[in-house]
Amino acid sequence: MVGYEQTLERIHAHGRFSGTPCLDRIRALLAILGNPQKKLKFIHVAGTNGKGSIAVLSASALQQDGYKTGLYTSPFIMDFCERIRVNEQMIPREDLCRIAAQVAEKEQQLILPEGEHIGEFEFTTACAMQYFAEQACDIVVLEVGLGGRYDATNIIDAPEVAVMAHVALDHMAVLGNTVEEIAADKSHIVKPDSVLVNYPEQKDSVDDVLARRCYEVTAQYIKAPMPEIASCTLEGTDCVIDGKPFHLRLIGRHQAYNAATAYAVLQVLNKKGWHISAQAIADGFARAGIAGRQEIVQTDPLLMIDGAHNVDGVTALCATLDDLLPAGGISLVLGMVADKQYEACVRMLVRRADSVYTVQPDNPRALDSRTLTTMIRTFSPYCNVIDCGDVPSALKRAVRYADESDAVIVCGSLYVAGEAKNALADGII
Repeated sequence: MVGYEQTLERIHAHGRFSGTPCLDRIRALLAILGNPQKKLKFIHVAGTNGKGSIAVLSASALQQDGYKTGLYTSPFIMDFCERIRVNEQMIPREDLCRIAAQVAEKEQQLILPEGEHIGEFEFTTACAMQYFAEQACDIVVLEVGLGGRYDATNIIDAPEVAVMAHVALDHMAVLGNTVEEIAADKSHIVKPDSVLVNYPEQKDSVDDVLARRCYEVTAQYIKAPMPEIASCTLEGTDCVIDGKPFHLRLIGRHQAYNAATAYAVLQVLNKKGWHISAQAIADGFARAGIAGRQEIVQTDPLLMIDGAHNVDGVTALCATLDDLLPAGGISLVLGMVADKQYEACVRMLVRRADSVYTVQPDNPRALDSRTLTTMIRTFSPYCNVIDCGDVPSALKRAVRYADESDAVIVCGSLYVAGEAKNALADGII
């Protein structure tokens, strides 16, 4: 059998884009695999920010009540196998190798239009469907990769619940230049006669787009309840949803809104005949965690890793910094990719920093660290900026020069978050 590293090379070799936006390729690949997705039930989660948190919260509650729960997310932080999990356990590497070999063999039998091929996300989605069916999952929480209409995950029939996380500007070159256009693309996860649970605090025009889609396909539209935030600390978030108190490990006020969305999803399931108890929801929410999302990995000095990479995500990070670290003493390890709204993100972040250690993620789309350094010096001439180039060097330097009461925030990209996590695992500090 092909080894793990070779399997990853085979998967990545498929490339990010694979031809005309459509579901024909993934439909053909899954058909030749016997349509494993048709053996499964789904919670289908789309949106711009918060998809991963809503997915993890929902999956954790379901697992607490004894349901064998699959979870499909992207991207990964440290290990590709993070993307495909059952009851929180990553797919074993040997199983990924075996299933990827099966999918690759069937892929060779496909006849696709000239200039088109199976893309990496399509291939990975097929592997996930095959594994979840093999594991006989009771339900799968399925996170959309990009958009909705032509995303490979949208090959499923009507899910138990479709979910819309917060919609904001991102991937405009693919999805549209306004939040309304982006919402319209994402709204296509809503199937005829299904149910959509919508995030409690969307822009009104986004709500209108989503409600219209539900009306057009005779789907039920449900707005998640607004949470009341009791406290937000470095130990987590306490909130009240529908009159019930919850404690979240997840940090940040925005996580209360994600929890309210997950809560509404679980109530829909209960009305459909599933049985998720109030205790399972509370316990599941309390234990749910997500790597690289305002994740505190050490104290003295505080070290937080956050993969926020667009204006909406950076706004949430800045709100957390303002809430929890108002005294300042903040150093950033900052790197971004060039196809994001990086100038707006950088302006917000550097206003809150005493020092910035710039890095260039190990990715072909990365923004050069020298360009980032020059930009920061223009935006904030009194900020101490050091071009470190790579994440391990920047992380080591930032922690070394931080006082015990200071905070080091690694941010700007999920690629940077992943490199920081790997550096820490290697004992860089």
